[in-house]
Amino acid sequence: MAARGGAEAAAGPAFRARCRCGHLPTHHMVVTPIGTSASFRLEPTGPCALCGEAVCRRYTPGAP
Repeated sequence: MAARGGAEAAAGPAFRARCRCGHLPTHHMVVTPIGTSASFRLEPTGPCALCGEAVCRRYTPGAP
């Protein structure tokens, strides 16, 4: 039973992390610079690559 609970716990946050448009955060990733350095990071804040900006302008986690 403990293994099942662990699997459910692992699947739960991934499901809840979906955007309200229904797509995963990886479809909303944008590259942003870190300060004035040459380093960059991915942030799930951009428009959905599947829906497009007209449908989903930014990443908004939660149920549809």
